Amino acid sequence: MDTTEILERVSFFREAPGALQSNMLAAARQVKLVPGDRLFREGEIANGFVAIGRGSVRVFRLGASGREITLYHVHDQQTSLIGTLSALLQRPAIATAQAELETEAVLLPASALREWVATSESMRTFIFETMTRALTDVATLLEDVAFRSMEGRLASLLLQHFATAPVINMRHEDIAAELGTAREVVSRLLETYERVGAIALSRGRIEPRDAAILRALCDSGH
Repeated sequence: MDTTEILERVSFFREAPGALQSNMLAAARQVKLVPGDRLFREGEIANGFVAIGRGSVRVFRLGASGREITLYHVHDQQTSLIGTLSALLQRPAIATAQAELETEAVLLPASALREWVATSESMRTFIFETMTRALTDVATLLEDVAFRSMEGRLASLLLQHFATAPVINMRHEDIAAELGTAREVVSRLLETYERVGAIALSRGRIEPRDAAILRALCDSGH
């Protein structure tokens, strides 16, 4: 994808007047990320506004214990609220954003973003929609942490992944980082799920065996 193709996938560009589209194209810089690359780091100021054309980015915080917990994910045609606010306000980001998949995006300078927020209705709407989505994701996370057991949260995560892929290729430590727990906890629960016939485990792979059992584990984990 080139810069124009990426921008054409996001609503703030498609809905902008022609002159503003030209300004955005002139200011945009294409960014290509491989898994593990970071868009911005907690404690640092994001160097611009990033719109994802294709890929997936995980936004997470690192706790005092050294464990990570995922706040939300950024997918196609989206941006990160935390990164946007950091660039817009020139304040350190409160979380880190890291590519999960090969990701193609555009980077727009913070100075231009501030100007476009002031003058473009499509840009303001896009950011408000981003705020709504991120706050909903974080509210759901808080509810899960407060009211659901790790058993139910892990089963729910597996079902979400199985809904989009036949096999999950994730290490136990990566799943633990997603849920904000220890790798040992995840490994123990996965082995339990395998014993009851819900999944099959192999090195770096988790395969579904019985979705009904996983759904029951979700329900019992409240």
